Amino acid sequence: MRRRRLPGAMVLGIAGIVGIVIAVVATGPVLQGRALEIILGLVGVGVIIGALASLEVALLALIAVAFMDGFAKSLVVSPASLLAKDILLMAGLAHWMWMGLTEGKWSALRLPIILPAFVFTLYCIAEMFNTETGSYLVALAGLRSWIIWLGVAILGYEYIQSRAHIERIFFLIMVLALGTGIYGIYQYNVGFGHLYALSDGFSYFNRFSWGEGVRAVSTFVGPGSFGDAMSLSAIACIGAVMYVRGKQWMKILLVVAAALCLVGLATSGSRAPLLGLVVGGLSLLVLVRRPQLLFGSIVVGVLAVVVLNTYAGRAFEARYNPKMVNYWVIMSRSLGPLRQGMRSALERPLGVGVATGVGVGRGLGMVTSESVQVRSTAGGMVESEYGRALRELGLPGFALFIWLLYTTVKMALMSFARAQTAGARSLIAGCIGIIVSTVARLAVGSALYMAPSGLLFWLAAVVAVRCADIEEDERAELYEHVERLERRAEQAAEAPASVT
Repeated sequence: MRRRRLPGAMVLGIAGIVGIVIAVVATGPVLQGRALEIILGLVGVGVIIGALASLEVALLALIAVAFMDGFAKSLVVSPASLLAKDILLMAGLAHWMWMGLTEGKWSALRLPIILPAFVFTLYCIAEMFNTETGSYLVALAGLRSWIIWLGVAILGYEYIQSRAHIERIFFLIMVLALGTGIYGIYQYNVGFGHLYALSDGFSYFNRFSWGEGVRAVSTFVGPGSFGDAMSLSAIACIGAVMYVRGKQWMKILLVVAAALCLVGLATSGSRAPLLGLVVGGLSLLVLVRRPQLLFGSIVVGVLAVVVLNTYAGRAFEARYNPKMVNYWVIMSRSLGPLRQGMRSALERPLGVGVATGVGVGRGLGMVTSESVQVRSTAGGMVESEYGRALRELGLPGFALFIWLLYTTVKMALMSFARAQTAGARSLIAGCIGIIVSTVARLAVGSALYMAPSGLLFWLAAVVAVRCADIEEDERAELYEHVERLERRAEQAAEAPASVT
């Protein structure tokens, strides 16, 4: 009984401390009329306390925040909105560590990706102190850009214990995809004017003007992140259709959400997510060669075309045409940065360190007022995660990065091989589609750093494992039930007839 009370006591103690801090810190903003910040702050503290007390709150809230990342950062420009994802993730990991210490629940440490992730993290930490590092503050931001979402694998694996947990995750992704997709289409048609009236922070979106219109960003930090979210969510929704049991309304909504994601992708004008969608979608269809899935994909395509022609007809034509998307564009966008990273790795085999400025973004001015410079030998954006790994981490770090990705893909494929039912194989194939799409997307951008693509990558990896585990447990329970019935039948047959 004592063990059960300790987590509650810890949460109440933290809540009391946080409450005192809020009472002190909030006085100034209240007097200045910043009521919105106080309300959002109180809501945020409540969510954090919930995350400390429940893995479910931590994981589901983290998914929601990842889908609202850009909107939150611009609505309230502060370190709290900038680091909301980090705080929630740390709260969830703190709860997991507490469970491990008090109940011995360390099952996530058995995941095949834990060893390469641990070694890769240690190496990235060491690269903070590379001789080319000019600012340890920038190096900390660079470290964050490499490892920020790794903890999602632990949270997801520990949280998912049943089919209901998986359905909740995909239901939330579906709802968020529907909402952000519809809002992105609206934004594409009306522009950013309504956002400028909410906060000066939305002036950041000026750079996404596109001729007489805009490239939609929805609630994300940019069109690329919006496009990534839509392409990965579409794959997730299609893969989950056959997995859901007895909820026809949810199946229909999954199909509708996937179609709206395709339209939202078009309004973002992002080319790399489209190619990622093609790679991931083909992976899903090749792995699950079933007429139901093919029919569902056709329905999604038809719905997407209807909505696209009605609300975003110009978007597809302007960005997805032979001039903007062709063989030479794809090769130059992927191989060019890779060659750049390789040249840097040959000059500095141990890399130039993680302090290249990647991952700093708009948050630098919130953290320090000092001028932070990146050394010329380490600076320079390489717009490819493979090329950036070669440049920042050198040849050993690049090998570790490939090892981590290879282990993730292998783990998901092994889970697919274990699955036997059509629903489980379809869901795991959708997860593999997300993983393969992201791996392909890394050739032209930081898909593992941006929200929510990085989160969805690691979440898909552990959903695949847990889905196969749950199916095996269900199959074992069914066999045990059948054996019990057979034993009872045998006992009834062997029992002597009653004497009349």
